[in-house]
Amino acid sequence: MSAVTDAAGSYRRLLGDPVLRGLAVADICARLPQGMISIALLLTAAVHASMTTAGLVVAGYTLGQGVTGPLRGRLADRHGLARVCAVCGILYAVALAGLLAGSLAAQPPGLLVTAAAVAGLVNPPLSPGMRSLWSAHAAGALRHAAFALDAAVFDLAYITGPVLASSLAAGLSPVAAVGVLLALTGLAVVIVGVRFRRPRDAGRAGRPARTGRPATGPLRSPALRRLLVTGVLVNFALSATEVALTGYVRDHHALWASGPLLAEVSVGSIVGSLLLGARASAAGTDDARRRLPGLLARYALGLAVLAAASLYAPLVAVAAPLAGLCLGPSLATLFGLASSAAPDGGGTEAQAWLSSLMNGGAAAGAALAGATAGQPLLSLAIAAAAAAAGGVVSVSLSHGPEAAAGRQREV
Repeated sequence: MSAVTDAAGSYRRLLGDPVLRGLAVADICARLPQGMISIALLLTAAVHASMTTAGLVVAGYTLGQGVTGPLRGRLADRHGLARVCAVCGILYAVALAGLLAGSLAAQPPGLLVTAAAVAGLVNPPLSPGMRSLWSAHAAGALRHAAFALDAAVFDLAYITGPVLASSLAAGLSPVAAVGVLLALTGLAVVIVGVRFRRPRDAGRAGRPARTGRPATGPLRSPALRRLLVTGVLVNFALSATEVALTGYVRDHHALWASGPLLAEVSVGSIVGSLLLGARASAAGTDDARRRLPGLLARYALGLAVLAAASLYAPLVAVAAPLAGLCLGPSLATLFGLASSAAPDGGGTEAQAWLSSLMNGGAAAGAALAGATAGQPLLSLAIAAAAAAAGGVVSVSLSHGPEAAAGRQREV
């Protein structure tokens, strides 16, 4: 009960601030389209094309997004998040409109894939930008609650987004799904532009940008590089878990259960984010660098329990939410540390690097789990091992001169 009380108090203080409340609204508007985009692209492309083409459309979008993510983040740090998001948002809308028109007109597959890739290339850097803004405006103990809220919204978007997109595309038209997606993205860009249009607010995480930054940008930070490796391993574990669970229910001739099981993992992550993340913020004295290895160790343990539960099918539904319980707090802590580890003026680019490399980790995890799909227990064990390895890598964050410097700044 005390954890619930602490959580409620943290979020009451967070949302009681008009600036942070506006940022929370922008966060919701930015995250929901992320949960909608894959199914919206699939159903849009599949109007007249094959599912093979639809899959390539999603792959093209994902690849384009990953290739330019750090560059768009750097541009946001240099020129302001609001300005870059506005320009990218216009190009993004044009690219998706081109994809929609091409699909409805039964244009060649190559044109559809190209349009999707362009949309990915110019996707507004709202995801890393929102985390950079949370870091800039949620000071002190509230920062933990802010990143916990962001992680919960992210998980919730991936539960509700596909349902919303598929309902609109199948029930009305792909035009409706793409239209709602673009409207929410545009609203997030407008809120950022109106409320956070100052250079300091628009992507610099509260620190003035330095001129003449080296080409490596925030990657010159050893702490950030270790966080990137940690993030890759965590997303590897998450993606491998999703594929392993899908393979597991297929082997048990219950493919219908894949959605509910994955939703249970996400629900566990949301609960963990809102309760454990806010509780850490209420304590105020917890050191995030020391907390991350413990969170990842518990996440790995949850995955190990899920693997053991797979030996008796009825227990999987019980273990699934427990497996996700420490995922959300781990991601919230990871993203919060990435902002503080970035050199001055590089917060958005650092978050973009983290997102891009984590997507790569997700791809690797899905591929390996797919290769071992015939043995779901092995796939889940690999996922648990990856999460544990992430915890081992993160241990070094609590030692060394960077950690000592961080403690001095906190004092």
